[in-house]
Amino acid sequence: MIQTPASTNVQQLGHLLVTELQPIIDAICASLRERQLPGNLDVTVTVPALRGQTLVLSVLTGGHSFQAPPKTSARGLDARQLVRVTETIQEKIGEPITVSMLSSVTGLSRSYFSHAFRTSVGRTPHEHIVRLRLEHAMKLMAGTDVPLSEIALAAGFSDQAHFSNKFRRTIGKTPGEWRRSIGHERAQR
Repeated sequence: MIQTPASTNVQQLGHLLVTELQPIIDAICASLRERQLPGNLDVTVTVPALRGQTLVLSVLTGGHSFQAPPKTSARGLDARQLVRVTETIQEKIGEPITVSMLSSVTGLSRSYFSHAFRTSVGRTPHEHIVRLRLEHAMKLMAGTDVPLSEIALAAGFSDQAHFSNKFRRTIGKTPGEWRRSIGHERAQR
């Protein structure tokens, strides 16, 4: 059994987009049906759409008895997958980034991707995204006099309070204290 998005969601995408993507959606669904995958598998496909928007198609396959794969040693992402994920994060650093989006870049399920990512990087995808956002914000703070509220948004944080909270917990100083300390260091050089 394959579940597709509700017809109201499809209508919101516009008739032209759906008409163009329908053969792709049908092919994905047919391929999943033919494979008769065991258990439930959440497959997410990200497709560039019109006017710079992105369509995320999530398909839940339904099967009969689910058998867990045999336990093997933890394997991480291969180098190619890690590069794709890193590039995607860097490209979208100021935008919302989901595990589904990153897993679709690698062709892995969300669950497997999360485990493989943590094995490869040593942090969860969310922790890693926050770390890269903080690094991006630090570069902006060091190289510009842009207000912290604008830096917070440019780095992908919902607001300055969220940014300050994450920054203080990770770096040990508030963004303002950190910015002043590097300004003092530059003045001494």
